[in-house]
Amino acid sequence: MSKMSIRFFNDREKVSLPLLTDKDVVSEAYGDGYILAFFIPRATRDQRPVYVGLDPMTGTYRRDHEGDYRCEPSTVSQMFADRKNSEVLQEARILPNYSWDDIDLTSFRQYRTLFTNLTPSHPWAVLEDLELMKKLGGYRKDRVSGEEGFTLAGLLMFGKTEAITDVACLPDFMLDYRDIPQYTSKTRWIDRVYPDGTWECNLFQFYRRVLPKLHAFLPKPFVLKGDERQEDTPTHEAVREAFINLCVHASYSRSPRLVVEKRPDGIVMRNPGTLLISVPQYYEGGHSECRNPSLQKMFGLIGRSDKAGSGVDKILEGWKYAKWRRPYINEKSHPDVVELYLPLESLVSDSTIAELKSIFGNNIIELPHNEIIILSMATTEDEVSNASLQNAINLHPSDLSKLLRKMCNDGMLVASGFGRGTTYSLNRVNVASSNLASSDLASSNLASSDVASSKKRSRATDEENVMSMIREACRHQWLLAKDISRKIGRHPTHTRTIIKKMLDRGELKQEFPNQPTHPAQRYHTV
Repeated sequence: MSKMSIRFFNDREKVSLPLLTDKDVVSEAYGDGYILAFFIPRATRDQRPVYVGLDPMTGTYRRDHEGDYRCEPSTVSQMFADRKNSEVLQEARILPNYSWDDIDLTSFRQYRTLFTNLTPSHPWAVLEDLELMKKLGGYRKDRVSGEEGFTLAGLLMFGKTEAITDVACLPDFMLDYRDIPQYTSKTRWIDRVYPDGTWECNLFQFYRRVLPKLHAFLPKPFVLKGDERQEDTPTHEAVREAFINLCVHASYSRSPRLVVEKRPDGIVMRNPGTLLISVPQYYEGGHSECRNPSLQKMFGLIGRSDKAGSGVDKILEGWKYAKWRRPYINEKSHPDVVELYLPLESLVSDSTIAELKSIFGNNIIELPHNEIIILSMATTEDEVSNASLQNAINLHPSDLSKLLRKMCNDGMLVASGFGRGTTYSLNRVNVASSNLASSDLASSNLASSDVASSKKRSRATDEENVMSMIREACRHQWLLAKDISRKIGRHPTHTRTIIKKMLDRGELKQEFPNQPTHPAQRYHTV
């Protein structure tokens, strides 16, 4: 059976690239039969897209939690563009009929001054403006066609707003920073940097305006370097590295909108596109894959980026230095977005411990460290998943799944969803006060049937509340599942699970009932 499966995937008329090998198919005895487990490896940057049939534009699919979705042609085109051997990188594209009139000379001169001050002996420091722009990758000559001119990278870094947003360049280009205050319904933000006509909206000016705002609220402990106070801590370096990553890894060919949000609980950075490496590789560090190498060079020459793949290490070490919860990264689709979340909260705050004690009793602090971390994150984030916890707990995903199941059985967590989309929330029904009263937390005074009943009651109550919110949100308008999730403030996977139940109960209707997995599927209250 295993050999037949591998033979099928080696047929190029069935699938474009055979990723599976014999070791990826495992057969396990189960009862009177067998279970076949297929481990699908992630295609690398150079291998994508992997498609079914002969046409990549119609045969490329991507896994999104519990469903497979056909990729839009624009997504497939971006996969081709991301290949290392792409003939012309997007950022190296020459923009015809662009001149120095389209470059903000103030930005270019400020950059040049910063570069010269940092490395006064660098041979490029004495070059003429055009020659320096060529060295940076902001201007180039096509060796085949003979065409020459400013590149997309040069305009993104130093261009004038109207030049960048011209139809010949990136009309949808948008840079947006928002300082969102402590949860208030009256004011959406207290400070914002966006294209309002008071500054030239390019990456260099965005960097100069926003990074100081992010650094301003970071703690500055009294640390001496020689006889001088060291203001730039590892945490400051981490924020700077994260900000540069936002700029140099973005896919500017699709929905070029970069967003930075400073929230009471953390910093959120979003850039369009997908990760060029897997999430595990991202956290390993040492993998240097860059979508925009010229932009990376420009920031690197002012001491703000390198090609060693150490950027993630700097981010993680900076947050470890501040004793904050570990940053984590998410990939989202429809549209493709990479979101980096930098929590501004300690791993286990005093207020969180106090809340956990009120639910589970004072002996909660006797739990193992990993269980306290999981409960703490479930308290502050409402719900967690295996994927999000991997960023905070050094356990193999399978061992983490076992621990989460144990905590559900102990009545501390409630699970929702299934498979990789399973999420876990705090069981706020106080079933564990006696469960944790004993110094030996492994022995429970509650019968397993009582714990199960309490969990079912908690889950049922939560589901009814979510259903009520969904009914109200969709009462007067058609909404996508992601929009419903945002409106009710619940995790997208959990929201989709409840939507399915409401469809089965006839409480919701689909805009495309004959195409349940339609990518633009919307829902309305019946």
